[in-house]
Amino acid sequence: MSHEIILISKQADSNGLYLTDNEGHAGDNSITTLVNPGDTVTWKLKSGGGIDAITSIAAKAGSQDVFSTDPAQQPDGSWVGVVNNSATGSESYSIGYRIGTTDYTDDPEIKVREI
Repeated sequence: MSHEIILISKQADSNGLYLTDNEGHAGDNSITTLVNPGDTVTWKLKSGGGIDAITSIAAKAGSQDVFSTDPAQQPDGSWVGVVNNSATGSESYSIGYRIGTTDYTDDPEIKVREI
């Protein structure tokens, strides 16, 4: 079991998300982070990245939930979830975030590796 970290920042030319993870994935709006059953996933704001707060992380309607412990906000403002030990497939989820006083949402994906 490992610890996956997803850093959240603002795109240079819009208010959309720019995401990077510790696996080397990066991209505007959405990326797919590969996880293993039992992994811990942490979403953090990139220092100086232009996002003021993460306001929510939740499975999109109609998508399966691969987390045994759903992502929850931590005292430091990051969000942490634990992938279910029996999880398979992928989950489309929404990240709610705030820039100034305006709320936005973007939709990346978590995919469980087949073991």
